[in-house]
Amino acid sequence: MKRVERLLPFYSFSIGIKWYNTIIMIKINISVIDESDEEKINILCHENHRDMMQKIARQFADGSHKITCRKEGKTYQIRMDDVYYIETVDEHLFIYCEDEVYENKMRLYEAEELCRDTLFFKASKSMLINIKKIDNMKPSLSGRFELTMINGEKLLVSRKYVRDLKEKMEL
Repeated sequence: MKRVERLLPFYSFSIGIKWYNTIIMIKINISVIDESDEEKINILCHENHRDMMQKIARQFADGSHKITCRKEGKTYQIRMDDVYYIETVDEHLFIYCEDEVYENKMRLYEAEELCRDTLFFKASKSMLINIKKIDNMKPSLSGRFELTMINGEKLLVSRKYVRDLKEKMEL
């Protein structure tokens, strides 16, 4: 039986996280483990902070997912955190980054599954948008919203999906 040792942190610090109108202090400990042990992150929280901690964990993990794309005959692995939005045009799926556009053979519903529980939301029947890449937004005509992405590109959110945007943005 393997002996379990309690490791003392070699580095420890605290951060404040804003949750609604409250600042919650979270202590972070980093410990060195044996090479044969699995590296992991454990989150310990009070019951009333569970939703916040789940959200933080999802945000942390969002950038680590990758999607395989093609451009000019080459294959790339793109971090989801680098993706601004995903759009289908004429049955082709396009992955838009800051200044590059890639193609993928997936269907939009498959991309939706990949983006489930992340910071992407469905903005129309053909588009998923990464809320981390939104600079600002304003109401538009007919109940739609116009988004300006941090690269200056403007996108529209269909009236049907405005509520999803507001939920993701916690408005």
